[in-house]
Amino acid sequence: MSVWKRWRNITAVILLVSLLLLTPVDARPEYMKDFKEYSDSIKKCTLCHVQSSGYGGVNSFGADYAKLGKGEKLLSKDSDGDGYTNQQELSSGTFPGDPDSKPGKEAPGMEVLAALFAIYLAMLIVRKV
Repeated sequence: MSVWKRWRNITAVILLVSLLLLTPVDARPEYMKDFKEYSDSIKKCTLCHVQSSGYGGVNSFGADYAKLGKGEKLLSKDSDGDGYTNQQELSSGTFPGDPDSKPGKEAPGMEVLAALFAIYLAMLIVRKV
């Protein structure tokens, strides 16, 4: 058997095994109907999943949603343990499965931008002196 045919057969087997091992992903738009009253900013796969592609499994909110469905138990729970209920986070447009996403929290990186701007201004002032 030639090297090319052997390589082609190995590639075909790897592809077939990979396709068989993939589990179906339940990140479907129909789940968003349960959250239609909330901001469009949270209507993303990362509302329930750890990755924006929907792969990588579900986050803590996604696990609770799968277990409890949408209802008072889910909304009154604090899935990510950040001190805010899922209802508070959904209403404020933050992600209840991400402990770094909290109501009232500034966008990440703003402190760094402010510090860089202050350094830039200081450099301008020093240059003029």
